[in-house]
Amino acid sequence: MKTILIVNGPNLSMLGKRDPKHYGRGTLKDLENACVNKGIELGVKVECFQSESESAIIRKLHMSMGRIDGIVMNAGAYTHYSIAIRDAIELIKIPVMEVHLSDIHNREDFRNTSVIESVCKKQFCGMGVKGYLLAMEELVENYFSDDPEETSSETDPLSEERAAINEIDREMLVLFQRRMKHSERIAKIKAQSGTATYVPGREQEILDAAEKAVEESYGNYAREFMQEILRLSKERQKEIREEK
Repeated sequence: MKTILIVNGPNLSMLGKRDPKHYGRGTLKDLENACVNKGIELGVKVECFQSESESAIIRKLHMSMGRIDGIVMNAGAYTHYSIAIRDAIELIKIPVMEVHLSDIHNREDFRNTSVIESVCKKQFCGMGVKGYLLAMEELVENYFSDDPEETSSETDPLSEERAAINEIDREMLVLFQRRMKHSERIAKIKAQSGTATYVPGREQEILDAAEKAVEESYGNYAREFMQEILRLSKERQKEIREEK
């Protein structure tokens, strides 16, 4: 089964709160759900990714090689100046559709230019979520050629899902390591300043945020997941304080 990656850049996480005149009233989750449903209609698998970080987007593009068949990208503000993202798109040799919820050509002057347009197959502007769906159709109709071997061979849904989970696990472990390193730095700062390790209310704040960050059916699981991460973080901070 072919796979389309939906990439959303900085501030797209704030859809629903950001200027509705340009970006509509739907949330990022609404947008992603629309793309997933379109994928079902088109017979393709859809993965969604959003980040405020230029480096994270570039890493995601690099990791798409050999795994993703087409990309729909709204690079947000990076559209107008990120040569690094432009070069990553050119490097990966995967067809990329550039999408913008608003019409960047009829807004402020600094938004009129797209540095990634020349390495993308087509640009969709000013059509809201519909632009994403049209971009997906364009990929399927014009860039996903029928592979006789793929068509004739049996698909293995279980292997596909396991491969997706393996990819997610790799990304989660990278983030886990980054979080632990920040925890270590905090422990060292507190040890040097004599600040108390435990901050009342901080743990509860993190757990509440984790529960709200996911779909309701996963809320308790997200809370338990973060509790374990916090436990490991506290253990590591304790080790550092004892070393001091």
